[in-house]
Amino acid sequence: MKHLPIILLCLISFLSSAQKQITSQPQIWFKYYLKIPINPQWQIRQEIDDRNFINPARQSQFLERTHLQRNLGKGWITSLGFTYSEVATPADPNIKSYSNIRELRPSLEIGHLNKLNEKWNLHQRVWNEFRFFQQNDKSYLYSNMRLRYKIETHFKLSSLLSFFAFEELHINLGKNIVFNTFDQNRFGIGCEISPIKNIGFEFTYINWFQQRSSGNEYFNRNIFRLALNHTLMLRKRKPVEN
Repeated sequence: MKHLPIILLCLISFLSSAQKQITSQPQIWFKYYLKIPINPQWQIRQEIDDRNFINPARQSQFLERTHLQRNLGKGWITSLGFTYSEVATPADPNIKSYSNIRELRPSLEIGHLNKLNEKWNLHQRVWNEFRFFQQNDKSYLYSNMRLRYKIETHFKLSSLLSFFAFEELHINLGKNIVFNTFDQNRFGIGCEISPIKNIGFEFTYINWFQQRSSGNEYFNRNIFRLALNHTLMLRKRKPVEN
């Protein structure tokens, strides 16, 4: 028993060193989301994201994403996607001298939309992303795969106003992943106002909780996102009269 205080002291010291180091970072995101239906089976989706720190103000990430979507029927879809991303590093807005890490990210998607009733629906999707990061010689090297599972529900109050909530889990896979198999979790809640046909203004709160590669460091980001959602309907060609 005389060694118990020493054992307890060592245990407390170990637990203290193993505690999570959480960095809180408020951000504001600006997003443009475009959908272009080609026909009942095919659709192009395009996203542009500008993600910024708030205090002090500095860009955090710029992202462009394109998907070619195929409707499979009965609420099922699949798509091929490609993302270009630039992330500012170090991820500290107080540091004004920074560089951008560029990433190329091809992806596969499968999703399902379940219409619960006239107002409620439930959407689920899985993305499989393949991540390639730019090296010093400007070439790109494969790093790891990332799985993303998202579940989202929508409630349409009227033709002008709808509400939604979602949660998305990110999992890293690959030999280069040591501590952060769990990459991040995002929870969001928001509304969309659609005063014009095929145009929607989205206001969303997102909580982003991310584990860094060290294993004991985390980002906790409270994000306000402003988005313009746009569906561009292609005009049908009129038949040529003989």
